[in-house]
Amino acid sequence: MANTVLTPNIIAKEALYQFRKNAVMANLVHRDYSKEFVKGVGDTITIKKPATFEAKEFESQIEIQDATETPVEIKMDKHLDVSFSVTSKELALDITDFSDQFIIPAMKAFADKVDKYLIGLQASVTNRVNTSGSRADIVAARKYLTTNAVPLTNRNYVYNADVEAELLLTDLFTNASQVGDNGTALREASLGRKFGMDFYVDQNIGPASATSDPLALAFHKNAFALVTRPLEIPSEKADGYIENYDGFGIRVMQGYDMTTKKQIMSLDMLCGVKLLDADLAAVVQKA
Repeated sequence: MANTVLTPNIIAKEALYQFRKNAVMANLVHRDYSKEFVKGVGDTITIKKPATFEAKEFESQIEIQDATETPVEIKMDKHLDVSFSVTSKELALDITDFSDQFIIPAMKAFADKVDKYLIGLQASVTNRVNTSGSRADIVAARKYLTTNAVPLTNRNYVYNADVEAELLLTDLFTNASQVGDNGTALREASLGRKFGMDFYVDQNIGPASATSDPLALAFHKNAFALVTRPLEIPSEKADGYIENYDGFGIRVMQGYDMTTKKQIMSLDMLCGVKLLDADLAAVVQKA
């Protein structure tokens, strides 16, 4: 039986799945997605930071509080694109084979780029921990988060390959009986949850070559924001599809290029990043 010809709909769903699978930082921060189209690249939109409340002592009656959702402006200035030519034969491939050949490399490039945008926000984080050894750094970063009453849930520790290499030499992170997850985290390419934080390596935090270069980020989910918005399908006759899920959105367009006489597949994403609250993060840096 002949294979089904792959459509932008099928490709978009697979692309978004692979993006989420390959991203690190993008999965750990506050995300905002709306189906509302923006005017274009460079447009500024307003989102709301998560609400905050104060616990009141009840006496005779309740006190109604307004949800304090501070508006934050974010510039949608990151328009990522990967476009490539495909043949009719390639469009007849099984989605798994097509993904291996085209979608996974494209979404790996997307994920790396978005993670770099988010990691770049660390430059505006004022709390810095000078490295003195990986375990001591973790304790110092955790102390900062706890001292500043950062919520205990959704805390993360994201680090570069050098820090990971040190951690992998300690039983605390590699011995399944001490990690406490029967080795599940290691199989999933993270080092599990320790010191009240989830540990992930991100290759987009490069080697620290100069003083103040970041080695790791300790942060709460609401320290940083990633905002994506859909890009319009050019016309009703255009062959395209927009897929969104869990705060992410991606567009896939397909068309015939008469100049090269080839089918062109174009995957793109419009996004913006923002430091929402510097007090919810600490940077471990090279001393």
